[in-house]
Amino acid sequence: MTMSETSRQTHHTRRDFMKTAAAGSMAALLPGTYHAHAAGSDTIRVGLVGCGRRGTGAARDCLSSSAGIEIRALGDVFEDQLKSGRKGLAKLAENIPDDACFTGFDAYKKVLACDIDLVILAAPPGFRPEHLAAAVEAGKHVFMEKPAGVDPAGIRSVLESAERAKDKGLALVAGTQRRHQADYVATLERIHGGAIGAITAAQCYWVGDYGYYPAVPRKEGWSDMEWQLRNWNYFTWLSGDHIVEQHVHNIDVINWALDAHPVAALGMGGRQQRTGAEYGHIYDHFAIDFEYPGGVHVASYCRQMAGTANEVSERLIGTKGTCNPRGTIEGETPFT
Repeated sequence: MTMSETSRQTHHTRRDFMKTAAAGSMAALLPGTYHAHAAGSDTIRVGLVGCGRRGTGAARDCLSSSAGIEIRALGDVFEDQLKSGRKGLAKLAENIPDDACFTGFDAYKKVLACDIDLVILAAPPGFRPEHLAAAVEAGKHVFMEKPAGVDPAGIRSVLESAERAKDKGLALVAGTQRRHQADYVATLERIHGGAIGAITAAQCYWVGDYGYYPAVPRKEGWSDMEWQLRNWNYFTWLSGDHIVEQHVHNIDVINWALDAHPVAALGMGGRQQRTGAEYGHIYDHFAIDFEYPGGVHVASYCRQMAGTANEVSERLIGTKGTCNPRGTIEGETPFT
């Protein structure tokens, strides 16, 4: 499969996932908690925090996933981003009043104070833990983009918020999309049923270009903060670097397959091709040996470089066969 084909499949399945996840979040409101939050209305009211490309796309997919869904509030740090997102949603979201569109660092608080049932959290990941904690405190159901956080403190906060959401009966759906894709779900069900025996090793890859998210050159008059927020993919405090922000999809599949998390890691990374100031301070390649419980080693590779070979996949090796979790098992009990 060529990288262009892989990219098309990745974007296509992401759109499909967003519709499925949105529908799942809506379903989580029914029947019990829905009436408590929507006060008997047939309309599910949604707020959006982060009106950039991903947030607007998530809101669009949410609106198209089911009837009876309305975007009621928008929030973004930047006014131009909010206006652009609002314009992009205009044909599907006609009921967003001016007084429910907010800007600034506290825009998320104002969105959560609106009469909404569910909030989409799509601001840069560095803010995710704080936004999630506030959403749960406000009693809102949540779809949040991946990654959940960019550092240990943030992840611990997210785990605490997830427990509070569970206690409150709130739905919480994350953007680790492969856990909602039919081909992955069907294959991993067989893996957990013993189709390839005990997993002894694995590999996961997201090696490719990143041309579809180009760096944002700094403009005259922008502060350090504004430039980094507008170019958030390329700063670790906002994105976690691409091993967290993008390769998380593949690592998550391995965690899912092994029903565990790494206990140790040995790795390396650096900046080989993307060395300009516009690329902030993230790396453009990583190679990690993750060790899981039981001495299972996983080779993890991620790279964002133009003009190189590409691969986006996972592979599991077991005592009775091998597996591409996207839908193929070879060995004693094959599956396609």
